[in-house]
Formats: sequence, C-alpha cells, structure tokens
Amino acid sequence: MKSRISNHRHSPRRERGIALITALLMTMVFLVLIGALMGQMIAELGSVGSHSNSAKALNTAYAGVENMVLNIEESATGAGQQIPPDISYSYAAPSTEHYDVTVTKAWTTTNGLVYYDIVSTGTETSSGQTRTVEALAKSFPYSYFEQFTAGNSGNVYYTTGEIFDGPVYNGGSMNVWYQTSSPPIFKSSVTTVTTPTWYEGVAKTAVATPIWADVTSKGKKSFTIGSNPMALPGFQSNLQVASEAFYGDSTHVATLPNTPHNGIFVNGHDANAGPNAPLTTGLYIEGDANITPCSGVCGAYSGNNEVFTVTPKGAGNPIDHSYKIVIDFSANTTTVVQTTGCAASCSDVYTGVLSGQPAAGTSVGNGAIFADGNVTLNTGTIHGAYTISVPDYVSDHSHTITLGGAAPGIKYLDKSASSGDELGIWANDITVNSSTTTGYEFDGSIMTGYDGECPPCTDGTFKNQDWNGVPQGNFTFFGGLIQNVNGNMGVSSGGSQVSGFSRVYQYDARLASNPPPYFPITNKYDIIAWLDLGR
Repeated sequence: MKSRISNHRHSPRRERGIALITALLMTMVFLVLIGALMGQMIAELGSVGSHSNSAKALNTAYAGVENMVLNIEESATGAGQQIPPDISYSYAAPSTEHYDVTVTKAWTTTNGLVYYDIVSTGTETSSGQTRTVEALAKSFPYSYFEQFTAGNSGNVYYTTGEIFDGPVYNGGSMNVWYQTSSPPIFKSSVTTVTTPTWYEGVAKTAVATPIWADVTSKGKKSFTIGSNPMALPGFQSNLQVASEAFYGDSTHVATLPNTPHNGIFVNGHDANAGPNAPLTTGLYIEGDANITPCSGVCGAYSGNNEVFTVTPKGAGNPIDHSYKIVIDFSANTTTVVQTTGCAASCSDVYTGVLSGQPAAGTSVGNGAIFADGNVTLNTGTIHGAYTISVPDYVSDHSHTITLGGAAPGIKYLDKSASSGDELGIWANDITVNSSTTTGYEFDGSIMTGYDGECPPCTDGTFKNQDWNGVPQGNFTFFGGLIQNVNGNMGVSSGGSQVSGFSRVYQYDARLASNPPPYFPITNKYDIIAWLDLGR
C-alpha cells in the first residue's frame, strides 16, 4: 500500500492578512502609548509654564520690595519718618510683570531705630499668576561704623600703625599708605566712594595696584570701591534728641523748646518745680554747662547708679545753678538735686531712670540729654545708655562739646559684650582739651557735622586742641568716629609720636545693632527678614 503524503502550502493572502492585523494592532498600541505620552508632555509643559510664571511673579514681588526700600531711603531719613505711598508698577511690553507694594506698618524703637513692614504682590499678567512676599526693613545706624568720614573729609590718610577692626566708610578722597611686612590696616570691611591713592614703603612711593595683604586682612573682596555716597544726618535728627529730652517724644522737630530761663528741665518743666512723678523725658539743659559723669561711689551717693554733676560753664551763657542728676538703677529713680542757690525744696525724685538702658523689669528709660549751649564733658565713668547732643544744623551749629580732664578719659563702667553701658555725643565740632601725657580713652560713638555742611571747609570735625604740643600718648576710640572733616589729633614721624595723640581704634560691635538712644541713623536700610506668603 502506498501512503500518500500531501505538502501543505501557506496561502500568501493569508500571511499578508495576518501581517496586516499585527501591524494594525501594533499601530493601535503605539497610538495609545503616544497619546498618553503626549498628554503627559502637555501636562508637564503646562506645569513648566505655570512654574515659570510663578517664578516671574515671585521675582517681581521681590523687585517691589526693593523699590519700596529705595523710596523709604529717599523720603524717610532721620527723624519724622513718613510712610511712603503705595507703589503700583507695570513693566513695559513685551514684559508681562506687574507689582503692587505697600508699607503695612512702621515703628521706632526706644533707641531710635526705625522698622518698616513691607508687603509686595507680583503678578505675571498673561497667566494671572501671583506671588506675595513680606519683608522687614531696618534702619542702618551711624554707630555701625568704627570710622566714617563724609564727602567733605578732604584727603584722609590711613597708614600703617593704625588698625581698624570695625567697618570703615570714606566719602571723600582716600589715601592708603602701608608698609610691607606690617600688620594690615583694615581688619573688617571698607567702603569708599572714590578709588584710593595707594602708597607703600617709608619713602611713600605711589603704586597703581596695592599689595592687598598689607591693606586688609580679609582680602580684596572686603574693600568696596565706587559705592553710592552716604550723607550725614539732617536737622530733624538733631532736633529729635532735643524733643526727646524736653517733651519725651520725637514729634517736635521744627524748632528747639522755648524754655523760660537757663537751667535744667525734665518732663517739660523746671526740674525742681516738681511734682515728683514718673519720668517721661530725658534731660534738657538750657545754657552752657560742665558735665562730669560718675558711677559707683560718687560723693554722698553709692551703689548701682550713675551721677551727673552739672555746673555753670564760663561767663557767656551759663546755666543758672549747679545740679546733681542721680540715676539709681536699683531703686528705679532719677533724683535732681540743686546744689547751689537753693534754700528749700532742692531735691525732686522721679520714678524711672533717665538712662536708655533701665534695670530689668522696669519701665523703658529715655537717655536723651540735650544742651542748648556749649558743653564740657569731663573725665568719668558712664553707667547706662545716653546720647549727649547740642544744636547742629544749618541755622544753629556754633555750639561745641569739649572732652576735658586728665587720663584715663570717659569710660564705660562695663565694656563687656552683654553690657548696657553706651554713649553717643553729637556736636558740629568736638574737641579734646586735656593736658594728659599718658593717653585718653573715649568709650562710645562721636558724631560731628550735618548734611549739606560746606563744601569745602574745615567744619564739622573732631580734633585735639593741643595736636601740635607735647606728646600725649594714645587716644583710644572704643566705639566709633563719624565726622564731616577729619581733624588733627597729633603728629608722628618714623613711627614715633612727635606731638599730640596717636590714634588707636577698638570696635564696639554692640553699637552696630543697638546704638545709643536717639543717636542718628543713616539713610540706608537693610532688609533683615523675608517671608514668602505663597500665591
């Protein structure tokens, strides 16, 4: 029997049909996958676009804050701060950014620092995306600087042997004369409006580029050249101290108080006119006076105190009598005692301390001492926080403050980092008049001059009256020196003191963030805090 074997052949049509179906199925799968992918890509592109618009809105909100700070600096300097009007600004096409910014609150602390709370909303207008930020701006005190010379300072020299361990600002011509292999002159930041003239070596050779390691210990980046000029304070800042001293507020900044006679005034009246009451002001002095500070054991007074002896000065326009101002931190009282020319009721006790740094748990002190006259501030110790000022503005700048007495000078009772002892003095001209040959120290910030004074001139200066006399040792600034014009302190040659004082600087970092009460502030503001409030 023969078996029959049949060869089965696949139909070409059938194979093509199967291939077509497979291709269609694969195409459908690809279409589904591509569709899902495209949907995801579109969603991601939308998300990217939304994120980009949100970032634009956020950056615009930040720009609104910066613009408001600029307005504050331009219109709200010194005392009598005004809240600038709201700002609504749209960038020119094709930009699509817009911001609205407002100051929600402004306040002044007891030591005169000013704060502004700013809220800014940025909008990306094509999408309507918004972001809102809140910022806190804080005024920048002059006491931040260890050395500050304004634009009228002339040719100021910074030389090897001087060491500045705090911030320095130079608004006029700046000369830096250093010697190699000596300690750097600047150990902190330096800001100058103009490019300095550099000198090196004993021969004072001019150089185009300095050896930065001999100039600053923090390197070239700590030396800012070409900054915007900073001005000295205006008349309202000066009158604010007078207002706080006489009225106990900062609103009377048009003229000086109208006092009935020369003498000592607190709570807006004659200090010995009573009644005994809470102290709401500083101390106002009408006439020329000598002021001698003392803390601890001061004649009949001792303990946790500060005693200012105030006596008539000269024969021109002296105060009427002699007084003692006794600030008792433990008892939380200020006693005014008339020590001459008084037969009865010679003492008045006020609740609260005159100092701007009261004892813990007590009411806030004031610390403003203003004299409408000339003042000699004699050697002694300072306990508490005070600013002593005389008139210094364009129509009244003839009064002076003189630092007198022998060594050691005018020093804090406590110089520690936690101390509340602070002092600021402010007059158009401040001089040292001391016969010491063993040095002198002043603890605190010194301010001379006012905005718009001169130029050019030799006014608004701190100087030594005997700068060309016998060698007097070191004059130590523990704090800062802010002045319109750099005054003469002494003469040195070859590293030796020929006459007068040699300058020594020691920075008091406390004064940067917590200046003496009502000591003037600059027209600069720092943004110290940011908060992103979201959309």
